[in-house]
Amino acid sequence: MTGPAAVAPSVEEYLAEITARLPGSARTRAGIVAELRSGLLDAMDARVAAGLPAADAAAAAISEFGDPFAVAGGFRAEIAAGIARRVSIALLATGPLVGLLWIAAAAASHLAPRVRWTALPRGLAAGLPPVLAAGLLLVAAAAAVTACGALTGIAVTGQLSRWLNDRPRRAPAAAAVAGFGAVGADALGLALLAAQLATAPGKLSPAAAAAAAAASAARIVLARRAARQCLAMRAALT
Repeated sequence: MTGPAAVAPSVEEYLAEITARLPGSARTRAGIVAELRSGLLDAMDARVAAGLPAADAAAAAISEFGDPFAVAGGFRAEIAAGIARRVSIALLATGPLVGLLWIAAAAASHLAPRVRWTALPRGLAAGLPPVLAAGLLLVAAAAAVTACGALTGIAVTGQLSRWLNDRPRRAPAAAAVAGFGAVGADALGLALLAAQLATAPGKLSPAAAAAAAAASAARIVLARRAARQCLAMRAALT
């Protein structure tokens, strides 16, 4: 094996340049760098076995792998697709949970006693004051945007990707749309809660409303962060 002391500086500097250009979590980057390090060491060992000095073998292996920017670029699309898929799945899974909390809060607060739950959202809107009814329809529209974006993000990173044109920016764009849709839906929910607090606070069920508001507030923070990350990854892809 090649001596670590002889090859470590050049190899680690090369890998550090690649790491600095990789998006994603530290765990994702560490896995990629470990794979690259193993490949570099194998290439170096083959050259040392052929008679090259360790330093020359390291330089030749690095030259074969190529420019750090180009190497990192080869992994960006893969990392972006993985992150976009996880974001899309998380948004699609948490949306119904947060929605159920808001429905439970409305039911516990007796905001729509004449609602027919089998005719949502029209039936729910019919039993609400006009402002809340309009807000509910906007929430439904934002939720639909979120669902469409998330489903697209999942589809283009799954089996469907085999039959699609190679457009690596599609997945993070769809996930970003889903993220901002979720932010809009939850922000509207909080706005409706604030309006109800201002007009008829006595009708609200404190525990149910607080649980729904906390869930939406947390989702806003996480969805906004994820959407911005997806947009940044999309911008970094060519």
